[in-house]
Amino acid sequence: MRICSRPTWMFGLILSAVSVPALAQPGPDTVPHIIGGVDAEPGQYPFMASLQRLGRGDSDHARHSCGATLISPSWVLTAAHCVDGLPPAQLAVLVGETTLKTTPRRRASNVKAIHVHPAYDEGNLLNDVALIQLKRPVPKAEPAELLLGRDSAYLRPGRAFTVIGWGVTDFPGEQDLPTTLQTVQTPFVTFDACQQAYPDLQAGAVICAGAEGIDSCSGDSGGPLLVRRKGAWTVLGTVSWGEGCALPDRPGVYARLSQGYVRDFIQAIWMRD
Repeated sequence: MRICSRPTWMFGLILSAVSVPALAQPGPDTVPHIIGGVDAEPGQYPFMASLQRLGRGDSDHARHSCGATLISPSWVLTAAHCVDGLPPAQLAVLVGETTLKTTPRRRASNVKAIHVHPAYDEGNLLNDVALIQLKRPVPKAEPAELLLGRDSAYLRPGRAFTVIGWGVTDFPGEQDLPTTLQTVQTPFVTFDACQQAYPDLQAGAVICAGAEGIDSCSGDSGGPLLVRRKGAWTVLGTVSWGEGCALPDRPGVYARLSQGYVRDFIQAIWMRD
């Protein structure tokens, strides 16, 4: 059962958590992936990034731990739980790849600084966002846009979001990670319906989405919840947590960028650059 999204090196824990009660709270040792998706086309999402845990293998595929989004040539948005307590020297950000190579290749850290939301709560994953500053701008960058203002027009029944990632694609089942970026359309779930599954949700702080057989899960943490807005890919939230993966009446939970504390954090750190 997926209790909450975590880096992929923790994905084995979801298999041992099957006995957790249905209304269990998110815990610090559990994980999210794309269920029910398809392969992305090369270059379809040029802003998508793979967070690479250096020392965790000898290939880009083996080192992948979380997703992230390029939001400017020098800045990346991800989930706080993906990087909390991690020194910059242990992380690299890989941008612009659709397929993560399995052949051995050394990488050095390209991370200058990691900024975790100061009010991030690892117990309930509130304010689960972080910003990563790169040492050098990404050449020919094609960043996604952020929706930090009113997003209510997109939070209505019938809305489908796009979620992308390299997380595992079957739950429960084989826990091998795909090499090709996955993409899926996941339906919006109202806050009232989501709160029936997760009674302690804080109103306004999250966006819920998913259906039976369609969801994010392990390895997708930190990736974007997307809509097309004025012709541009726009991020409304980041993959955060959920109970199990693609289970009925257990949607995925995404940190909401327009929430006041999250918006203020992003504006204070990123927009000052």
